[in-house]
Amino acid sequence: MAAKTAQGLASNSQEQAYRYLKHRIINLEIKPNDRLTTQTIASAINVSRTPVREALGRLEQEGLAVRDEGWGYTVKPISMKEAMDVYRVREVLEVEAVRQALPNVTPALIARLRASLNKAEEKVRQGRLNEFRNNARLFYHMITEATGNSCLISMLATVDDRIRLLGAMMAKRHLDRPKESLAENRALLEALGAGDERAAIAAVRKHVASAAKTLTRYVMTETGQLSL
Repeated sequence: MAAKTAQGLASNSQEQAYRYLKHRIINLEIKPNDRLTTQTIASAINVSRTPVREALGRLEQEGLAVRDEGWGYTVKPISMKEAMDVYRVREVLEVEAVRQALPNVTPALIARLRASLNKAEEKVRQGRLNEFRNNARLFYHMITEATGNSCLISMLATVDDRIRLLGAMMAKRHLDRPKESLAENRALLEALGAGDERAAIAAVRKHVASAAKTLTRYVMTETGQLSL
């Protein structure tokens, strides 16, 4: 019993460290190329260094951290090519999600989607952009879940963290981007409500293309890296 309790505590500590670091990385509270010091992190959340090291290993596997020879870990920077790759994959997956979700769209789903966008708009007015991004991604999660396609849901989940991170970068450099994003998502909502597949797909593509254009214009450096 004692051994199981100890294992449970260790697992909880690792999950705590993982969520703490992931949240801070995605929301740019820890920036690309910043060092991730095991002892500092452990002290900040009152856990031992072992679960922190395990959490860093998970983040490395997910592409959010990178191991530096002799220095532990740093937050992995994102190149413009990597960002464009994310958006290409995102467009393919979200277009397919819209196609598969449309036959399952109900008035109740439209109401939930509208409520999500209304809440996101409220967060923009309040300047709470981290929460805005959470609501914006929830909008797409609800559409994807309406497909009933567990494989598609899983595939989109693998790029979701990078989408959030890139969104944080854009909002930091281009203050109007959240409002633009809301308008693009409202166009998608109206197309879904009308059952118009062509308009819905066009809205998704416009949204992704607009995000890519914003990154290129406001965030990319001359070396092809993304700058804060």
